[in-house]
Amino acid sequence: MLTEEISRFIESIEHAFVASADESGRPHLAVGRDLHVMNSSHLVFEAWFCHKTMENVSKNPYVAVTVTASASGNGYQFSGVVEKTAETAILDGYAPLEEPGMPQVQYRLMVRVDEIMEFSSGVHTDQPLGV
Repeated sequence: MLTEEISRFIESIEHAFVASADESGRPHLAVGRDLHVMNSSHLVFEAWFCHKTMENVSKNPYVAVTVTASASGNGYQFSGVVEKTAETAILDGYAPLEEPGMPQVQYRLMVRVDEIMEFSSGVHTDQPLGV
């Protein structure tokens, strides 16, 4: 499903966006770095996700992950399920300029990709790619 071409594109992009929703369907969008292809059907995304993102995926694991090239505005949207989360770093709670409520834990999300669509700021069909 995640072809070599798509994998190279993903690895070349600096930022990725993750859309999650709570149990009632209220959406939330987060951005992070370090999106990697684990295998032909899984993405791994690591970031200092806010509490809302982690709360959402613990109750509703369905997400959309989007990567775009800033120059062209073109990229991909991956719909799937968060199958695993892991804490990868924890702050000690001390940072002089830190605001209350800021994330203290860096998380890794493993997302099983169920569908891939082209993503564009221009005209597009929203039809799944036949990969």
